Amino acid sequence: MRGALTSERNVLSPPGVGLAGAAERVVRPPAASTLLSRHRRWFAALALVLLATPLVVGLVLPDSPILVMSEGRRFAPAPAAPVALQDWLALPSETDAYLKDHFGLRHAMIRAHVDLTKPMLGFGGSEVLVGRDGRLFYLGDDLVRQSAGLVLHDQRVFDTADLIKAMGDRLAARRVKLIVASPPNSATVYQDDLPVWAQKHGRKTEYDLFLEELGKRGIEAVDLRPALEAVRAEHKAYLMNDSHWTPRGAIAAFNAIAEAAGHKDWALDPAASLAPPSPRKGGDITRLLGLEDAASEEVEEFNLPAGETEADLSAKPMPDHVQVSRRPGATVMVIGDSFTTEFFTTMLLQHAGRVVWLNHQRCAFDWKWIDRYRPDEVWWMPTERFLTCNPGARPIDFAGQ
Repeated sequence: MRGALTSERNVLSPPGVGLAGAAERVVRPPAASTLLSRHRRWFAALALVLLATPLVVGLVLPDSPILVMSEGRRFAPAPAAPVALQDWLALPSETDAYLKDHFGLRHAMIRAHVDLTKPMLGFGGSEVLVGRDGRLFYLGDDLVRQSAGLVLHDQRVFDTADLIKAMGDRLAARRVKLIVASPPNSATVYQDDLPVWAQKHGRKTEYDLFLEELGKRGIEAVDLRPALEAVRAEHKAYLMNDSHWTPRGAIAAFNAIAEAAGHKDWALDPAASLAPPSPRKGGDITRLLGLEDAASEEVEEFNLPAGETEADLSAKPMPDHVQVSRRPGATVMVIGDSFTTEFFTTMLLQHAGRVVWLNHQRCAFDWKWIDRYRPDEVWWMPTERFLTCNPGARPIDFAGQ
C-alpha cells in the first residue's frame, strides 16, 4: 500500500514535491500575464490591420485628386529628392503633407470625423451650439470649426487674396484706397465659451492665413480680433442670441478701421454713441430654435443720427444702397454683409458725405457701382464666415476693365 502511494506520488509530482503541492500545480489557472500577452498579440494584429488598410486602399484604389480640390486646398505634391541641408529639414513636413492627401479612405474618414464631432444637443438640430452661460453659436457654414482651425481652405484663401490684390491694383490706379477688415465670427472672439473640441488650441485658422497672404501681397488689412477681445473683457462684444456683434462691438471695429485708414478723428465715443441698455427680443439663432419670441437680452443700441437714403440699388432683403449726410465729405464704399449694412453706414455718415453699401455676393458684386460713384475709399468687409470667394467668382464686369 505504501509502495502504491509512493508510486502515485511519483506520477503526480517530481521528486521532492508532495502530493498537495502537485495537486495545487495542476488546478492553478493560467497566469494573468500569459492571458494579457495573448490579448496583446490580438490587439497588435488588429492595430496593424487598421493602420495598413488606408495604405493598401491608397495604393489599390486611391481617392481622386478632385476630392481634395473640392475641399478648397492645394493637392500636396510628392516630395523631391533632398540635396541640400534645407531640403533634408523640409522633407518630414513635405512627406507628411503628401501622405495626408494620398492615404486611402481619406474622404470617408473626414466625413466620419465631421459626423462624430457634431455636438449632441438634444434640441436646436445640427445648426446651433449652446455654449457656456447660454451663449448661442451658429454651426452652419462650418463657422465654429472654421474659428477652431478645424477647416482650412487654403486654396480658396490664396485665390481670394489674389483677387483682392487685383482689385486693389485697379483701385490704386484711380487713387482709391482699399482697406480690408473682416469681422470675426463670434466663435473666434468667445473661444472659452465653447466646448474643448471647438476651441482653437493654437491651430492656424483661415483668418490667420488670410491676413498672412494679404500681407505678402502688400494689401493693407486690419485684424479686428484684438479690438473685439478688448470690448469683450468688460462689455458684450457679440449678442448672446444672435451671431452678430453688438453696437458697442461694431464701434470698436469701426474705430480700428478708421485709424488704419488715416481717420483717427472719426473715432466714436461709445458713451456718447450708445443709448442705455434696453431689451432686444429674439435673434437669428433663436429663430432657428423657434424661440425668437421667448428669448431677449439687454443691448446698448445706437444713439446716432441716421443719414438720408439717396438710392436703393438692388431689391430687398439687405439691398445695396446709398446714403448721404448732406454735408461735404468723402465718399466711402463698404462691401460687406449683415455685419455692416446698417451699423457702418450710420457710423460713417457722422463724418463722410456719402456712403455706398454693397453686398459682397461672395466676390460677385457689380463693379459698375465703383465706376458710377467713384468712391474715395473702399472698405472690403465680408465677415470671417464669408472670408473666401465662391470658386471662380469675380466682380461683374471686372475682367473687362
